Amino acid sequence: MLASVDFFIRYACIGQLMLLAVLFLQYPIAKKLPIIERCIPVLLTICFAAFLLLTAPFVPRPQGIARHILLWLTDATPFFLWWCGQSLFDDNFKLRRWPRWSLIALSLLALWHTYYFLVLGGHGPYHDLNHVFGLVIMVHLIVSVINNWRDDLIEQRRTARAWLVSLLALYFVILSVVELSNTGLNRNQIFMLATSILCLIGSTVIGLMMLNHRIAFIQTSNHTLTHIPDTTSELQGLGVADSELYERLKIFIENRGYLQSNLVISHLAAQLNCPEHHLRKLINHRLGYTNFAAFLNHYRIEEACARLKNSPLPVLTIALDVGYGSIAPFNRAFKEITGETPTSYRNKIPVPDSN
Repeated sequence: MLASVDFFIRYACIGQLMLLAVLFLQYPIAKKLPIIERCIPVLLTICFAAFLLLTAPFVPRPQGIARHILLWLTDATPFFLWWCGQSLFDDNFKLRRWPRWSLIALSLLALWHTYYFLVLGGHGPYHDLNHVFGLVIMVHLIVSVINNWRDDLIEQRRTARAWLVSLLALYFVILSVVELSNTGLNRNQIFMLATSILCLIGSTVIGLMMLNHRIAFIQTSNHTLTHIPDTTSELQGLGVADSELYERLKIFIENRGYLQSNLVISHLAAQLNCPEHHLRKLINHRLGYTNFAAFLNHYRIEEACARLKNSPLPVLTIALDVGYGSIAPFNRAFKEITGETPTSYRNKIPVPDSN
């Protein structure tokens, strides 16, 4: 009886996963993505489907090349999940920006993973080691989601942070622990039924959120803001409370309040005497920023550029003066916005003619 219910739930979930892949590819934003970024969410749904097939209570279980392919996809799931999670929740995540050596190492690891599972059939100590890798990157994903949660200005994505990726990551943590413990629990009918139910719930919720356009699976953001709107026409659509908050935010920017060190959105909300979620909504909907760091970086780097042009102070001093706690985050933000380092930017400034 349990096996029959399990079969039904698994195949219902696989059907939903395939529909999710098609639905994602129909998103206008997906059609604008590079081909590799467009394929990752689709591959993730295929990996989940492979996991459901591989762990189903078949008698006999898949053998030969069919088993090898399903095992390859199943063991790759945590890595594709990490990639999707970073793309969804980190606006600055771009694989092409990684150092070349890291991309080469990643490619070699992918080739080895393919050879190990498709040719060797997953027999050997690397299988357990791969579970350890999966566990580590799931922990990393959970930590990064938590670390960036407060900085996120998109309310729906904040909600998704709270449960969606954490739930999926927690599931893989539990699965990895079960696999590594060699208890045989993963072959227990009740455990297998519970995992299929969890997958079905997850795919259903994601599908509903996509259909309602409550979240975009890969966010694009406009981090460039050339001015603060200050005309009546540009403020149309704001309620009285939002208009008053917007005026206070303009004064804050005009007074260069963004130069405060360790400034987070909760501190700014307290200074502007408003609820934090109202401020997040205003910055996101009216100014176009998807995270608070991008909002701060725009004004701080603009100020830093002016000081690099007009002041002989060292770069570190300027970085501290414009609100950064150390040189590393300043350099990252500066290069992200200007495309070059602060030193190279300063070196390009013409030296005034002494005559």
